[in-house]
Amino acid sequence: MPIRSFQTGEGVTWQVWNVMPGLHDVHERRVGYDRRSPEPVIRYTGPERRANTDRRKPPLFLSPHLATGWLTFECPTEKRRLTPIPQHWEQLPEAELERLCGQASPVRPLPPVPRPSP
Repeated sequence: MPIRSFQTGEGVTWQVWNVMPGLHDVHERRVGYDRRSPEPVIRYTGPERRANTDRRKPPLFLSPHLATGWLTFECPTEKRRLTPIPQHWEQLPEAELERLCGQASPVRPLPPVPRPSP
């Protein structure tokens, strides 16, 4: 994944990179080797407390226009997304990257994840 930086005429520095969903197998499962000790110090003998025994993250479902990937533009104050990814964006001049950044859609920030208190 190439990452580029450019500066706008207003002096804002942006970083841009491409995101290609689905390049790794989201259903990857590691089988065979069990790193846990066969005789743990404390063995739990009660009932299973997990609701779901498969603790892998569920596959990410994207809207169709994002399925082929996007360019992410990020500066210290905002993030934007552009679809589809322009061909040869890695070689574009900075002025063209600035123009594409202007066309990109703002991305709403995710709400902060609450941290458990110690």
